[in-house]
Amino acid sequence: MACNSTLKLIYRRSDHLEYVPHVIREEQPQMLILNKGSHPVNDEIYKAGWQETINTLEEYEQNLTESGLPSLFLFRTTVPGHPQCEIYTAPVNNITQMEAVIANKSSYKANMLKFRWWEFKAQNVIMENLLTASRLRNYHILDAYDINIRRPDHHRPPDCLHNCFPSKTEVYHQLMLHFLKVSANSSLHS
Repeated sequence: MACNSTLKLIYRRSDHLEYVPHVIREEQPQMLILNKGSHPVNDEIYKAGWQETINTLEEYEQNLTESGLPSLFLFRTTVPGHPQCEIYTAPVNNITQMEAVIANKSSYKANMLKFRWWEFKAQNVIMENLLTASRLRNYHILDAYDINIRRPDHHRPPDCLHNCFPSKTEVYHQLMLHFLKVSANSSLHS
């Protein structure tokens, strides 16, 4: 993960994960953080995209292992926005309540229905099931869904998806740091 005591970080946006094979081929990372983002597709396309990505990662992880190199793959769950986000001024610590709001299509403005946020929870489960069934060994799931679903107060109009405050992002950083430490400790003891 480091070369000459340095760490190389690369950012590639790929709304549907289509660039993962290219990043692996060109950059040869030992760590990847993956998330499809809030870009709606039907379940069939979603599953096929993740399956192709996981197949690529399985082969790549095997190549790294054969070369004696560690690997770590972090998969971040996808987070919906909150319809009517402007009415919230505090966290809502009730996931069931927030999921009901997100599932209620009548709470959306007409231009927001295209985002299909009510599908994200089920699609996260699809991703998690594919990972569980995969041959990947060195991965963790960053559960952004459970963090964000409780924070409609941080989303702001007009899209009610993006965050105005960095606090949730800082939680992601802490989770990532935790998994990096877990990975480093397990590689030291193996």
